[in-house]
Amino acid sequence: MSLIDEIKARLDIVEIIGESVPLRRSGKNYIGFCPFHHNVRTPAFVVFPDTQTWRCFGACNTGGDIFQFVMRRDGLTFAEALRALAQRAGIPLEPKTPEAEARERERARLREVLEAAALFYQHQLRQTPEAEPARAYLAARGITPETIERFGLGYSPSAWHALIDYMLRRGFSMEELQAAGLVVIREDGTAFDRFRGRLMIPIRDPQGHVIGFGARALGGEEPKYLNSPQTLLFDKSAVLFALDLARAEIRRTGIAVIVEGYFDAIMAHQAGFANVVAALGTSLSEAQLRLLSRGLKRLVLALDADPAGMHAVLRGLASAREAFPETTLELGPRGLIHLSGQLGVDLRVLTLPEGVDPDELIRRDPPAWARAVEGARPVIAFLLDYLAAQHRLEDPKGKAAFVREIVPILAAIPDPVERDVYIQHAARMARLNERVLLEQVTSYRMSGQERRARKGPAALLSPSSEKPGKGPEAFGSGTEAEATLLVMLGLGPDLLPYLNVRFAELGLEPLSEEDFLDSTHRALFRNLTEFGSVEDWPEEEMEPQRAGPLLRTLWMELLQRRGPLLRGFDPEDERWAEEALRLALWLREQRLKEILEDLQALAESVPDWPQDEFMAKWQALAEELNQAQRFRYRRWMMDDPLSTTARR
Repeated sequence: MSLIDEIKARLDIVEIIGESVPLRRSGKNYIGFCPFHHNVRTPAFVVFPDTQTWRCFGACNTGGDIFQFVMRRDGLTFAEALRALAQRAGIPLEPKTPEAEARERERARLREVLEAAALFYQHQLRQTPEAEPARAYLAARGITPETIERFGLGYSPSAWHALIDYMLRRGFSMEELQAAGLVVIREDGTAFDRFRGRLMIPIRDPQGHVIGFGARALGGEEPKYLNSPQTLLFDKSAVLFALDLARAEIRRTGIAVIVEGYFDAIMAHQAGFANVVAALGTSLSEAQLRLLSRGLKRLVLALDADPAGMHAVLRGLASAREAFPETTLELGPRGLIHLSGQLGVDLRVLTLPEGVDPDELIRRDPPAWARAVEGARPVIAFLLDYLAAQHRLEDPKGKAAFVREIVPILAAIPDPVERDVYIQHAARMARLNERVLLEQVTSYRMSGQERRARKGPAALLSPSSEKPGKGPEAFGSGTEAEATLLVMLGLGPDLLPYLNVRFAELGLEPLSEEDFLDSTHRALFRNLTEFGSVEDWPEEEMEPQRAGPLLRTLWMELLQRRGPLLRGFDPEDERWAEEALRLALWLREQRLKEILEDLQALAESVPDWPQDEFMAKWQALAEELNQAQRFRYRRWMMDDPLSTTARR
């Protein structure tokens, strides 16, 4: 029995969920109101003790097992939920290696150093006469005492050794202060405080631990903002300011807003907009986007309208590192569309009037900020307008250059209806015949498919000595089918975006962790989609302890078990992609069938559930199931050239 199975066997899901959700027994199941969205009319949240699962048939339309519930309720990663539930179940995790223990002790000590420094700076701001300019600055910006307390704002004295003297008296060493990024040690061995005479803004990780500081100059000093250097705890490109305070609201609404500056985020939170975070600088990184990916439905980039702000938007949009050489933009905006499709996120850009930043607008007119966020433009519309402004569209050469840049962007749009709308829009912008632009986009998409099909697989998928295209039995049991697809996705990082494009063309939601029934497979899929290949999984997921290497070890087991069935696997080959698509569609079918069964159980448990609501949900699920089945069966017909090739 695996560790996960052992935890689930020892813990009662009804008891765990019942601690935060009032449940009442109805037949063999339990029902209540979903804790993840507001609903007081119809109890549509069901716990199934027999399968140790839960599902919400309301606004969430999601479900899972005990791990998914605890992760969603407490905002935890899989590894964090695993540790918490293992402790509750009384199951000891394997001890850490000496190296891991030493590293964790070092990290814990640095957190102590930074927390002590933060308290020192806070005391200076509240109590010392020298900090009066900092207090006046905050008052002038409209920052309230409650907000100062909430964000832990402080002040660093102008003396060269004020912090050093205080911290040494507290028992911290000079080496620890240097490792935390608080002091600078010269070549001759003398040292001084890194931050002096500045307003101090603690930067925290998603769990709320101080990991660094942003220091704002109060006079004419340069730089205006001085951040902590990179340390064991702090990496500027992998942090979002105020995420610890914004996580709950982002999880509740599914919407995150990214602004540029510390005070943009601080003022937003003070005004009640708790889903706002700030990038530490104007260039948004992939690591920062990944911090937001879980449960996110819409991401709004709120940046300045001046040329520098526009370039910052484009740098942020391209941060997924999916750069394409077909465009002349430095990093290529197609990467953004690729990432948006992969994460299933509606990506939008909010541009403010020139000379107005979010901080100013929120202070002056909070409802206007809310309207601006709600009216943020889809990223593709923003890109088309931006690129149109860079070319002289009345000139034939300028028009041709514009088309060369937008064709890859338009071709990357997965939804065919949305793609057609933007082709029409772009053609009107450039005063082109729509058919000409459509032919360009179609040709570009077809050439990409031809590139995928040229290589040809050395051997096609043939698990259990069965030929592909014969139905789910060709892949073994449901969990084995999940394992096979996971291995394909892990070996072919570009395969998932391709599957999601095909799902979108069918009117289906992107492949998600909920399509996997096994808890471990869900966690592996989540890591693959959030972090890419196993080598790129974050360090905390790979620490030598049971909760970390468990996923890595299970991944290797999947490779050993299912790898031999993928002889000659080539994710760039169209026929291999078709095999993955069949698998993904079959998994979606199994998930939809299970949801329909659960929905029937809910209807039987709640006789007074509105009939029209029940029928609407049933019909929507049944139609989605039929759509997935129709396409999968059609691809298996003998006249399908791909399937015919596969059966030779």
